[in-house]
Amino acid sequence: MATSPLRPHPQRMALKMDGALEAEDLLLLARRYAAEEMFDEAVHLYEMCLKLRPHAEALERELDSTLAAQRASEKERRRDLEKEIRDQRAGEELDCSQYLGLARYYIGTDQSTKAIELLEIAKLRSPNNFLPYGMVAGIHFADGEWELARGELEHARRINPFESSLAEMAGRVEFELGNNQRSLQHFIDAFLLTAEKRGEAAGPIRRMIITLERAIGIDHSALLRLIHEQLHELASAAERLAVRKENLFRLESRKVLEQIFEKVHRDAEKRGNLIALSAELRDIRAFHHLRDEGLLRLARFTKVESFAEGDHVCREGDRSFSFYVVKSGGFSVQRETPVGTQIFATAGSGQILGEMNFLDRTVRSADIVATAPSTVFAFAFSAVEQVSEQERETAVALHWAFWRSLTEKLRDANDHLRTFFPQSEGAGDVIRGRHDDPQLVQVERRNKMSVFEERGLSAAEMRLLATFSTDERFRSGAAVFREGETGEALYIVMDGQVRISKLIPGVGEEALAILGRGDFFGEMALIDRQPRSADAWAHGGDATVLMIDRGTLEEVLSLDPRAALQFLNLLCRMISSRLREINDKIVHWKCMSGGF
Repeated sequence: MATSPLRPHPQRMALKMDGALEAEDLLLLARRYAAEEMFDEAVHLYEMCLKLRPHAEALERELDSTLAAQRASEKERRRDLEKEIRDQRAGEELDCSQYLGLARYYIGTDQSTKAIELLEIAKLRSPNNFLPYGMVAGIHFADGEWELARGELEHARRINPFESSLAEMAGRVEFELGNNQRSLQHFIDAFLLTAEKRGEAAGPIRRMIITLERAIGIDHSALLRLIHEQLHELASAAERLAVRKENLFRLESRKVLEQIFEKVHRDAEKRGNLIALSAELRDIRAFHHLRDEGLLRLARFTKVESFAEGDHVCREGDRSFSFYVVKSGGFSVQRETPVGTQIFATAGSGQILGEMNFLDRTVRSADIVATAPSTVFAFAFSAVEQVSEQERETAVALHWAFWRSLTEKLRDANDHLRTFFPQSEGAGDVIRGRHDDPQLVQVERRNKMSVFEERGLSAAEMRLLATFSTDERFRSGAAVFREGETGEALYIVMDGQVRISKLIPGVGEEALAILGRGDFFGEMALIDRQPRSADAWAHGGDATVLMIDRGTLEEVLSLDPRAALQFLNLLCRMISSRLREINDKIVHWKCMSGGF
């Protein structure tokens, strides 16, 4: 292409001549640039000429001709580049490996745009290599772009159906797309392809298979049949692979470079949106304690979803496990009863919804309904679950947020019980008895460790709790603590039973839960520093409990992230279970009171 030693900028040239540059001069310069294939400059000058001479048909024809020449030049440039790539395919496996290595570096340094460009070229140079497709799928998966990840995974698994990590990722993608049956098939493949079926790597896969078994509602014999079918399919794939792989991904059938340019541009735009979304999440109170790296990872698979007034986010009985944070508007958590709608809770900006199902993976126990035009940040279960396995600190931070959210909801539910029956005069002036002083006892260390082990706590947690807990025995009917008192400790039942109850005006004492060996209670006051929301009594006989003060609990939660996550997950699941029980009791009382 010819070049000119002087390329004066048209606007600077116009300024130097004090606006006296004539249209004819601009036209001559435009033609010169066009002849030298400097199309950008030529188009700009033609457009200036048309402003000076509007509706000049000859000028418009020259501009159209120049634009056509520009497009042809660009098309030729792309053809030349495509031909160059085609010509270099032979013997370039070494280059492909280097592209993959550099792409991994870019992914590790959060430069996915550059990584995608290299991986797309690596596909061209080694079309029967599954790794580029799997790595691109990983980028899309990390960004929560399930459809794009699925397309890449289909290619990768077609080339290599024997890679466990690809099967696991495909299972998570299909789960997020709502294809539970297909998801289960992929997870079974992943389990069958995992070398150590009982090793740590297989743990998340086994848990997802159990979750999907529940979500689909199949029995164990049907699951075994499906495992046998997938095993047969893998055996057949082993026989087919050598024949089929040579015919996959013919380069001639693809508009190669156009796709690369489109993907690179799209990824650059997407990353700008990701940074903006991370900034929005940073403003949410529940996420204040997340590190920037964890917040960015969450943003990648967070979607903003909008709802009109009356729309359902999810319905009672749904087998879905994602959680949500309200961005704007408001929502109610409610259930339809024979005597009308019962609202359990309302949620506004920054509050968490749906975390109970994320934690205990059972059916939804209520509807979540928009009470006004609203938006939420939706967090995909499968992706968050995988991040929790890989990044324990992020998982710990999320569970802190869940603990606080569930505690607020449980307090509101306890208070809601008071609203069903009118309070008689003087009913609130209840005479409180004195606490019976607990008897300090010595529980055998072996017995303590046994209880902690039953609850799935780590060795480090067990040793710390066994060493620093205080062992107390309460006589039958004695109060461990009462509603309204300051809470500075949580308790674990070692022997006997503890009744959690609340005094309901006009009714009397209402038992909210009967706790036995290994159950925790009193933990709510430690997260929100609010007074006790209910009473705790030794029930049906003497009860022995371990008392863990705030300092010891903070020490437990300052252990390594894996141990802290186990402890927090246990607390959150227990609160979630109690909240479900209280909501069921609220519905029962609504029906008893006739809906009033």
